[in-house]
Amino acid sequence: MGVLAILCVVGIVFFSSREQEPEQIPVPEPEGSYPVLEPGEKIVDALSDGLAFAGSKRDFKYNGAFPTTPSKMLIYKIVPPNITDDYVRDLAEKYFDIPRETPLRRSPALGLYWLRTSTRLFELDPRTGFFNIVTLEGKGARYSKNRQDYPSDEECKKIASEFIKSRGLFEEGMYFRRIFSKPSSGGISVRFGLTINGYKTWEGGISVEIGQNGEIMGASKRWYEVVPWKMAPIKTAEQAFKELKNGGRAFFVDHPRGRVNEITLRYYQTHKLEDYVQPVYYFKYTSPDRESYSVVPAIKEEYLKSYEEKRKEIEEKENSPGK
Repeated sequence: MGVLAILCVVGIVFFSSREQEPEQIPVPEPEGSYPVLEPGEKIVDALSDGLAFAGSKRDFKYNGAFPTTPSKMLIYKIVPPNITDDYVRDLAEKYFDIPRETPLRRSPALGLYWLRTSTRLFELDPRTGFFNIVTLEGKGARYSKNRQDYPSDEECKKIASEFIKSRGLFEEGMYFRRIFSKPSSGGISVRFGLTINGYKTWEGGISVEIGQNGEIMGASKRWYEVVPWKMAPIKTAEQAFKELKNGGRAFFVDHPRGRVNEITLRYYQTHKLEDYVQPVYYFKYTSPDRESYSVVPAIKEEYLKSYEEKRKEIEEKENSPGK
């Protein structure tokens, strides 16, 4: 199957084809203050699993004023999903009208849940709770690659937003991200992101696929339920930019060079089930003639450890006397 493996998905704002700034309305949080990470207390850097890399100096330029940022930001703890057979059947029925009596299968390797009818497939990863639903086309079905054969961008955004709200997928702080055509699958993809405490998330969100007649061809949801945990001291925007420019660890979508146009703080909704959702600096830049972006960890280095360090700690614990 492997549908989930190839996914890359992310009040709602629906009325622009460019990414919109979300309303800065804080997500309600429990009352009271939050403890700050103690000196020597570290969490795993979610970018350390081969996603970000260090290198030589990079040709980045930025002529604007550095934004004012807080000295500390909340780290959010991920609430592990409680996945049961009934939970999967409920979602499939709610989001894509798949009858509850449809046979439920599990993949042998990853344990993915599958519910399949003659026309639809529902797939859910029990490790994360992320799911994907698609309409299956009959043998020999062909998709038009002509954009004119599909609803307009505005119509697609309206169709997608109505689907999200009618199916109970809407969440406070959602915003429209982007829309683009997918010739290989014959659809228009409309993507929405989420905000956490007023900050956009990098990665995570909802994607809705729309076909030629405006029908919903598929949808996917990928984000976690989170709760506030602890405050973490973070770098300034200027410090993060210096790391980006001087070869520090960073994630890149495109060539690591260009003119930075915007610097913002975001929360990273990792692809895998980690312990925490943590802040990152998000750099929009032009490289060399198109927009791209890079991501740098926002938490100060002394409060982060790598996956390699985590694995070493686990091995030492397993091999310690008395085990």
